[in-house]
Amino acid sequence: MSQELPVNPQYTTLPHPGLEDVDIDGLKHKCPAFATGCPYAKIDEVDSLAVSFGELSKCPAFQKGCPFSNKSKEEISTLLATIPKEHPTLNMNELPSCEEGIALVKILNQFLTVSQLDSLFNEKKSDIQEEILEDPQLAQKMREGTKVVHRAAETSVFTRRFLKGDITREEYGRYILSLYFVYQKMEALLQQHKDHPAVKLIHFPTELNREQALLQDLEFFYGKEGAIKQVTDTKNVTPAVKSYVDAMEQACAKEPALLIAHSYSRYLGDLSGGQILAKRLKTAILGLKPTDVAWDTKDGLAFYHFEQLGNQAEFKDFYRQRLNGAHVNATTRDMIVSEAVRSFELNIAVFDEIQHLSESNQLPPMDNKSSFTKTTVEKDQDGNTITTTYTTTTTTTYTDGSSPSEKHRQRRQQRRRPTPADSNITCWIMGTTLAITAISVGLHVYKRYYLKEK
Repeated sequence: MSQELPVNPQYTTLPHPGLEDVDIDGLKHKCPAFATGCPYAKIDEVDSLAVSFGELSKCPAFQKGCPFSNKSKEEISTLLATIPKEHPTLNMNELPSCEEGIALVKILNQFLTVSQLDSLFNEKKSDIQEEILEDPQLAQKMREGTKVVHRAAETSVFTRRFLKGDITREEYGRYILSLYFVYQKMEALLQQHKDHPAVKLIHFPTELNREQALLQDLEFFYGKEGAIKQVTDTKNVTPAVKSYVDAMEQACAKEPALLIAHSYSRYLGDLSGGQILAKRLKTAILGLKPTDVAWDTKDGLAFYHFEQLGNQAEFKDFYRQRLNGAHVNATTRDMIVSEAVRSFELNIAVFDEIQHLSESNQLPPMDNKSSFTKTTVEKDQDGNTITTTYTTTTTTTYTDGSSPSEKHRQRRQQRRRPTPADSNITCWIMGTTLAITAISVGLHVYKRYYLKEK
């Protein structure tokens, strides 16, 4: 093999950088590419080659020529997989181009994406770090961003009936069961990511967690064993509920800070309207009256009572302040606002599903009787303690005197769709009306024109 570089007449310098003061024989000991002789000896022109230089010239994989030439897709993938993680990178813009290199790149681009290259090299491209906002105003942004969907949630059929106290025990039982699965997942995710810079600012498990309160309410309506059966039966995770919990998992996998959106929409909503709803439910669901001894009971309504919270108005202000102090950048803030909108949409889907299950008579019947126990402790004139226990049993009825099951039947009859018989009767009436009209018009024309001519 020749040990002299063939030089194209158009070149005035050697193509390999740094060869001006180095003899070819000495180069064999300095550059691995020349260890077995000149790699350019059989090349007529060097201007068609991407001449390696710097660290690339030391790569043993190129000592016998380009290892990627004439290789299949699978063979090239195998070669790429063997490249060590600590392999130095090259500034491709500094390398001269050549026809062979361009052809190779085109081949690689046909089957190897950027993400595949990242996985092969076991490296991730570092994202540009966006600046954390000093004052993200997250509470205000979420409030403004969710105005429309919030209004939609308030005007859904089930919500409007709920606010009026016009729901059945079966519907309310399904409602708190759906919420149980939602809160169980949300609070588990909050606990899992409690150390996240943004999540930890709004994570108050002692004050806010609702999973156990909902379980307590389910035990009131279904009994202890019945409640356990309800929450362990996977069939009770309805499609809308499953979409809800799946969406929270997906959001958390994308960015744990998105949990802020779900925490905001659920907890602040519960704190804002909970007490009003609790009073209406006492009448509609528990069958109580303001004059009853058990009127101030919390039985069956533990979900709406935050025993560890203190002043709710002050806490809501504090919570909003924490939201505004969240460690997020502009992009994450916008993502959280979008996720808050999504959270409201998921809640609307749950409401609509309960309404549908009720109208289609797919909710299991529940006992309409409730028992309440109230214990009072007083002292008589002699200082003796007197303990009195009151037991009250109520039966849930509606303003028209109907029972929950009768209420279901009435609502279905009010909303039932026309049957084929209804359609036939309607068609007959319309046909008869048109026939009579046609006869009347004919007689009128006959009298006015035909008889007048005679």
